[in-house]
Amino acid sequence: MRLNLTAEQMFLELDPCAGGAVSTLRHRGLDVLRPAPERIGPAFDPLQYASFAMVPFVGRIHHGRFAFAGRVCALPENLPPEPHAVHGHGWRVPWKVEASDESSVSLIYHHAPDAWPWTYSTRQVFSLTPDALTVTLSLTNDSDDEMPAGLGWHPYFSRQGAVVHLPTTHQWFPDDVSGDNRPEQIADAKDLTSGRRVDELNLDTTFSVGSESVRMVWPTHAITIRSDPVFSHATVYVPPGEDYFCVEPISHAPNAVNSALPVDLTGFRTLSPGETLSGSITLVVEH
Repeated sequence: MRLNLTAEQMFLELDPCAGGAVSTLRHRGLDVLRPAPERIGPAFDPLQYASFAMVPFVGRIHHGRFAFAGRVCALPENLPPEPHAVHGHGWRVPWKVEASDESSVSLIYHHAPDAWPWTYSTRQVFSLTPDALTVTLSLTNDSDDEMPAGLGWHPYFSRQGAVVHLPTTHQWFPDDVSGDNRPEQIADAKDLTSGRRVDELNLDTTFSVGSESVRMVWPTHAITIRSDPVFSHATVYVPPGEDYFCVEPISHAPNAVNSALPVDLTGFRTLSPGETLSGSITLVVEH
């Protein structure tokens, strides 16, 4: 069952049972995010939705394998044909409505240990105003041991006519064989700082980002994304031949749990028992 929120000209539709994903976000009748198709029955494809949360890690863990605090973990591949564990658990599980009113809702998911051997709880809080959506993500370690942690949001935007401005400091270059991931100077073909037409791009790249907002402009409207400092990275995904692109605020670089680089570069975080990682992302529409 989908859930609707409104705040004057802003409309949001969520599907708590489908990964707690957004199915529609409209401003004055304009689709701000790529809308999801109508879901019939219990089956769903989160990759067809307008956005979804990524917890308790973002991006990929190389071949799903990592060692942490004396444990060796092997996570299942969850995005064939990718041979990796990708985007965590939250996008593929049902969430419960914790509280809601006309313009806001809190969703919660409790994870019991499995291949990911830690108990955690995670929340998504969606809040609408007449011209903005704020998504607040939180992740709490409910286990008795330290746990690796990450957060991210994966929205889909219409590609047609879009120009994207993204303040970046480095790009991350993963080795497909070893999984090693390192920051490098940004190649001219991937430099989005001064703005680039999305139709000119072919990207699946993670960047370290500055403190400035992301701005995207179309002939009909503009969007500004403001993220809390915990979202120190962003992945830009522009697949060839598709009518969408993604700008994903995330808290760490791909495969950060396996990296020996300093945490101030990778964004990798560890949560002690009972500790919470949280941050907000606000999407402002000019239309």
